[in-house]
Amino acid sequence: MTAPTVAIGTRTPAAFRSYRPVLRAMSQTGAAALGSGLLSALATKIIAAVGGPEALATLSTLQQLRQAAVVAATGNGQTAVVRGASAFRGAERSGYVRTAACLFAAATALIGGCMISWPQPLAALAGFEPGATRLIPWLAIPVALTSLLVFASALLNALGAIARIAILSVIGSAAMVVGAWPAAHAFAAGERSALVGLLIFSALASGGAALVALFRFRAQVEAWFCGPGQWWSGRAARSFFTMSAALLASGLAASGTLLAVRRHIILTQGLSITGQFDAAWGLSMNQVTLVLSSLQTYYLPAVAKSRSPAERDGHISSVLAIAALAAAGAIAGIAVLKPWLLRMLYSVAFEPAAAYLRWTLLGDYLKVTSWILSIPVLAAGDMKMFLAVDLAAYGVFAAVAIGFAPALTAASSAAIGFVAMYAAHLTLCAIYLRRKLRFVPARGALAAWVIGLTVVTVASALSWDQT
Repeated sequence: MTAPTVAIGTRTPAAFRSYRPVLRAMSQTGAAALGSGLLSALATKIIAAVGGPEALATLSTLQQLRQAAVVAATGNGQTAVVRGASAFRGAERSGYVRTAACLFAAATALIGGCMISWPQPLAALAGFEPGATRLIPWLAIPVALTSLLVFASALLNALGAIARIAILSVIGSAAMVVGAWPAAHAFAAGERSALVGLLIFSALASGGAALVALFRFRAQVEAWFCGPGQWWSGRAARSFFTMSAALLASGLAASGTLLAVRRHIILTQGLSITGQFDAAWGLSMNQVTLVLSSLQTYYLPAVAKSRSPAERDGHISSVLAIAALAAAGAIAGIAVLKPWLLRMLYSVAFEPAAAYLRWTLLGDYLKVTSWILSIPVLAAGDMKMFLAVDLAAYGVFAAVAIGFAPALTAASSAAIGFVAMYAAHLTLCAIYLRRKLRFVPARGALAAWVIGLTVVTVASALSWDQT
């Protein structure tokens, strides 16, 4: 990056102008992400305080099962729907949207039928005891509602209704808060199905809100579904799977690996320890999600639309610099305050989670960076490389989590595996960008990343033994 030049008058230095679009995007979606995160934290606090670690572990396991099922029920095709509905025109677009709707409906029905017909193997896969088998058929309801939400959100994205999509996440989190107290009390009284009811209530609120949001665009939606065009197109289906196949495999690998690791913790250490691990995992994921969700609506389109390698490299460097500093500040604060945060956001029973959190926080910084470097791979359309990097990273996670367990514990090895996973992912993405895209980060971006890493490392070292 060239040295910043200061112009006479009110013009902003060039080095700072490059960050304006990133900061604008973060401010537009960051507020909704922050609101959703705070509401999610409140719902988790209620579940943890009333139901204890076992309630949180059960809810997290149900959510992980639902996530894996939704990935399969949608073909992880939200991005493919957005791309097709945005790129095509006229009857071709209508045919694509209808074909995608048919694929979503068929896959959702198939997955729902499997959950109703074979609940016992799915419960065993998650590590549930036999008594929890009856929860699985009911879980098919929030899976179907979430599949509807994913499709509706994709259409809203294609229509440019980014603000409404952000509001949907707030509505879902608010519904979790409303239902958390009665669900946790019912769980404490021995009624585990109340937690499935909580997921149904939240998914129903989000799905309903998505349909209401689409009603504003009813003329366009009616044209897509009632105008000229086929209800099924083999060409449209092939186009859908061209993008979604790699994302589907990656999503299933992510959900399946985490489900397997959590199952190992449940079977070897029980639900209480799993709940403590989930507290550390959730606290890490929430703050990372806040940073990344504030950037995702800007970053991928900006990289994909770049007219030259220099413009693309500028977008990557700007996002890298801002995200690194933002993530470092959040991670350092959590590292120093982790005992207090665990008591405030969960309860005293979750204080042992600090031992896992010190590892997952280190992994968070690597995750933010690796995500930034992985998006250009996706923008370049190199889906094979995108999938290969993801599968390699999940393989490292599983190997470390299972391999280190005999010497440590299942929960501790999983936390260490999280760091190893994103170290591997970051390394592979960096190698690809350097060799294939000839990306060299701007000196300011590289300096910001090194400063962020130093801050995170020092904060972690000073607070390592806090419990």
